[in-house]
Amino acid sequence: MRSAINSYVDNLFKDAPAEPAVNELKEEILSNLQARYDDCINAGMTPQRAYAAVIGTMGDVSGLIAQVSGSGFCEEGLFEKSSPKSRLMKKYAYVFKESNIKAIKGAAIAIMWLLIVLFYFLISYSNYCWDTSWLLFIVGAGLTVGINMIGDVIRISKNDDTESRIKLLKKIRGSSSAIMWLMVVFFYFAISFNGASWDISWIIFILGTIAQIIINTVFKVLISRFKP
Repeated sequence: MRSAINSYVDNLFKDAPAEPAVNELKEEILSNLQARYDDCINAGMTPQRAYAAVIGTMGDVSGLIAQVSGSGFCEEGLFEKSSPKSRLMKKYAYVFKESNIKAIKGAAIAIMWLLIVLFYFLISYSNYCWDTSWLLFIVGAGLTVGINMIGDVIRISKNDDTESRIKLLKKIRGSSSAIMWLMVVFFYFAISFNGASWDISWIIFILGTIAQIIINTVFKVLISRFKP
């Protein structure tokens, strides 16, 4: 698999100009990937899984090649420069601490629910629609799932390894499914109450099942990208 990594790097630089700075960048990438491969093997991974894990950390290097071409100079480390997300996380690392993420997420959810309750009573009293205004709480549940998902994305995205990417995709898949089904329930009751069509409104659950199959399929394909 080490030769496969060499071939992979050669392919990345097949159209790159033959300049000293570009060659140094190529050697830096190869050295980093080989070192990460050795770490994965030492951690007990199979060669195939270690290769997939290492390659999964790489992004598009064309921008890096363009930056160092003719300059002979690379300001930052490879993986920091190749990932704007990594630079953002590094710059605002104090914000993205685990304790701060939990505090911000908790505050956002608390404020959101207070606003939900406020609007619930305002709408109910002003329009005398107590029979339907409770649907706001379904909206609140969906927003809670969304806020938790954003917190998970920020927390997990601090790690750029393959396992973290797979975990992140699974988190997003689960949250997307939960939000989708909450929307199905919301529209089921909204349509049923407004149109008095309980005999046919249940069809929305069939549409929800179709959406769930699509979500599962899309994320299965995305996750397979990071598996050998």
